[in-house]
Amino acid sequence: MTAPSRGVVNVAEINPHAPRPFTFTEAALCLRDSIRRLGYTCDLHVNRADTAQRCIVLGALPPNLPAVDQLAPAKAAIFNFEQLGSTQSVTGEDYANWLRQWVVADYHSANIDWLRRESGGEQRAFELPVVPSESIAWRPDLPYEPEVDVLFFGTLSERRQRIIDGLQAAGLTVEVVAGSFGEELAPAIKRARIVLHVHFYETGLFPIARILQPVAQGVAIVCEQSVFSRLSDWSASGIVFAPYERLVDACKRLAANDAEREMRARRNLEFAAAIDFAPPFERLMRALDDAPVRNEEIEKMLEAEATELPPEAHLAAPAFKIAERHPGQGKYGKWIVALLILFSLYTIWLSMR
Repeated sequence: MTAPSRGVVNVAEINPHAPRPFTFTEAALCLRDSIRRLGYTCDLHVNRADTAQRCIVLGALPPNLPAVDQLAPAKAAIFNFEQLGSTQSVTGEDYANWLRQWVVADYHSANIDWLRRESGGEQRAFELPVVPSESIAWRPDLPYEPEVDVLFFGTLSERRQRIIDGLQAAGLTVEVVAGSFGEELAPAIKRARIVLHVHFYETGLFPIARILQPVAQGVAIVCEQSVFSRLSDWSASGIVFAPYERLVDACKRLAANDAEREMRARRNLEFAAAIDFAPPFERLMRALDDAPVRNEEIEKMLEAEATELPPEAHLAAPAFKIAERHPGQGKYGKWIVALLILFSLYTIWLSMR
């Protein structure tokens, strides 16, 4: 039996490459599924939004901000996936200022602390865990038959390239994939014994968006030591965390142990299933309910409601007619008047007999 709906909260993904998947496609699907599990009606909208319903927007980054400004802050929460404290962030100071008008959902408590600190405590920001979902276990038709030891996907940097060179020097086979997301990335994940993450940003926040599909696909993960979030601390999961200088050794050891890889992949799924999404989500919804209405929104509401403007102050207001009668002009008035006339004529005729 389907649980009754608790209202509508949609997910909106900004994707300049649609219909192909992009950076936030996996996270958007996972959020949609988590919201549905709480009993809400939730659809994923790509490059559009139902302005009458509440929504969580992913991909609201420069240069897409003017399009997002068409939404009402009382209806839309902006999900931030950037590492805001990093000197390498692509967003800049203007982005943080822009966020202040919105309720912000964020995957990491460090970002929330940074936003509140930069805004003098005014930023309404809330941590919202992103939970891997079965919807992103793409290509079930492909059996899991690993052909390479390590998969790395993402943008290469000097420090990432050094680890890849070290893996190859250690005799491991490595596949590097860039520019693939979602279902397009699935075949590479299912070819790998291990998925490796090496940090790009010096802030080193745990990269939940990058491990969603490997967890859902049941593939073991090695990750550089990370800063964990308060509500999403994956240090107790099956992911192998190692400092930068030991990543090659960690991959070499795990690639040689089939049983441990299987055990760690299973622990990742169990950890994800135990994440409590409901309390932080309900906090976010309450924040939307309390969000102030912008001046331009108030003006639009007044324009829609004001079909007749009041008179100028120096003019007298027209009389307000509580009731206005027009005898004989109603639905049955003419018939009643005619009958009264006939009755009067009949009475006169009788009196003259």
